[in-house]
Amino acid sequence: MDLVARFDTADDYLAVHEQEVTQGGLLVRGAELPPGTPLGDCTLVIELDGAEVARAAARLAAATPGVGVMVLFPTDPAALNALAARLAGGPQRKKEVLSLQEKMALAVSCDRELRFQFLRDPNKQLHPLVLRNPRIGLEEVVWAAKLSTLNPEALKVIADHQEWGKNPNVAAALVRNPKTPVPIALKLVPRLPVSELRALARSQGRPQIVQAAKKQLMG
Repeated sequence: MDLVARFDTADDYLAVHEQEVTQGGLLVRGAELPPGTPLGDCTLVIELDGAEVARAAARLAAATPGVGVMVLFPTDPAALNALAARLAGGPQRKKEVLSLQEKMALAVSCDRELRFQFLRDPNKQLHPLVLRNPRIGLEEVVWAAKLSTLNPEALKVIADHQEWGKNPNVAAALVRNPKTPVPIALKLVPRLPVSELRALARSQGRPQIVQAAKKQLMG
């Protein structure tokens, strides 16, 4: 069967490729499987701005109603890696022609494309500034919370935010991010849904967090 993952922009795909595909899997957000569908082999189809751009062999791993379908790649997804390389090597990105001062000035008001670029920028001074941008959406915050390259200060800003820190998806992303300071991650564990606590308790994550998840489940 074909399972379609749709992306609006090249940066949307590149972000997911960096965080998920390179780790051996992909969550097809919003996808659903017909009732009774067995978890077996499938073909992952990548659509960009409504057009098919790549296909890769995959295996259905899990389906969560209201969240999406998780697939794993039994072999290296060469077509997806080639797509990422092609997109990354496309037209010169705006960030490459901007000075640091210009980036910092833009970070608090820029559009979605630049926000994604600045959150991946090697200069970590930009990361907390992007989070001050009033146009940033919750989906972007969840994505940022997963970035192991994000400035730890920016991770703290997300955790301390009155709205973001209470969101279970944001909390789960921060807790699983190895760069989130342990004291911050531990404070977020009680905000996780039971399904996430169970997954953490069985994981090979940081020992303090695994133990906290087990304790939360027992309590």
